[in-house]
Amino acid sequence: MNQRTVVILAAAFVALAVLVTLGQRSGTSSSGNGASFVPGLESALGDIERVTVVKANGETVATLERGPDNWVVTDKHGYLANASKLRQALTGLAEAHILEQKTANAELYGRLGVEDVTGVDAAGLSVAFTATGKQFPTVILGNAEGSKYRYVRLAGEAQSYLIDRNPAFSRTAAQWLDAEIIDVRSDRVREVTITHADGEVVNISKSGPELTNFEVTNVPAGRELLYPGVANVIGNALRELNLEDVEPALATAVEQPTVVEVRTFDGLVVRITGTKTADASFVSLVASVDTEAALEAAAAVADEATAPAAEGAATPATPPADPNDEAARINAKVGAWRYKIAGFQYDQMTRRMSDLLKPPAV
Repeated sequence: MNQRTVVILAAAFVALAVLVTLGQRSGTSSSGNGASFVPGLESALGDIERVTVVKANGETVATLERGPDNWVVTDKHGYLANASKLRQALTGLAEAHILEQKTANAELYGRLGVEDVTGVDAAGLSVAFTATGKQFPTVILGNAEGSKYRYVRLAGEAQSYLIDRNPAFSRTAAQWLDAEIIDVRSDRVREVTITHADGEVVNISKSGPELTNFEVTNVPAGRELLYPGVANVIGNALRELNLEDVEPALATAVEQPTVVEVRTFDGLVVRITGTKTADASFVSLVASVDTEAALEAAAAVADEATAPAAEGAATPATPPADPNDEAARINAKVGAWRYKIAGFQYDQMTRRMSDLLKPPAV
């Protein structure tokens, strides 16, 4: 092979490489691979004012709106939304890029779950956005592909895609709610009194926050507790108490409720009014302050802070939060609402004496 031939072949190879590269770039551009699935959404996340999620048969799952201070779920009477969950879902969608094109044949949409959600048997969800001064297409979220990817389509367009994210959009309005009702740790709790509708009263208490187990008052003569810490589940009943659903508080008082009063060492008092049926457990809450207990707690912390520190002594306790401020925050959040909670959580906070005792000796 002479030098001229080598030069020609080398030139041909370079030309071929250029054509292949251009072809690959052209293919990427036309197919959308690697492109943002919803261009401009990421930079507009702060401008979104409303998100509407719809499922099969055109049924609205939830409409979330940005309020002056927080996101709310309009389908749940404007109750506080889980803003973190919404932010994660929107961010996942905004950051999604196309991995590959899928079908553009409407007859095959069902395999990917990207058919129009107006259909009775539609598997996916549609997500529509309203943003200040901007318009975005409605997104149809289809089936997940593994845990990281998802099939998607833009409403009104034929082409479907696989994206490199799996945005988590919940399928019920209740799942978009801010789930936490209240959170009171058991080491703060000094006393709990349960008054059942039939008049039975169960009282538990402990003399100091450093103690682990609650004592049960008025154990019947000849009876024993199931085990020493059997009442602790009652004292911990307000620890991360979460809702399953919410509705406006009843206009009239609940008939024959069970009332649970929780008192803390630092003066917070939470009164829970509850009812349970075969189908659901509901509670409403109101917070107040035991002024005497709050003053005693503040004085104890002040005394500890001014006392001479012994060598190797623990760091003095920090002053307790103002229970008046805490009670006001709790009431501002829960005062207008009645919460459906899990049955086991209701049962924990409304134990009867028989639940705490060993069976009577035969």
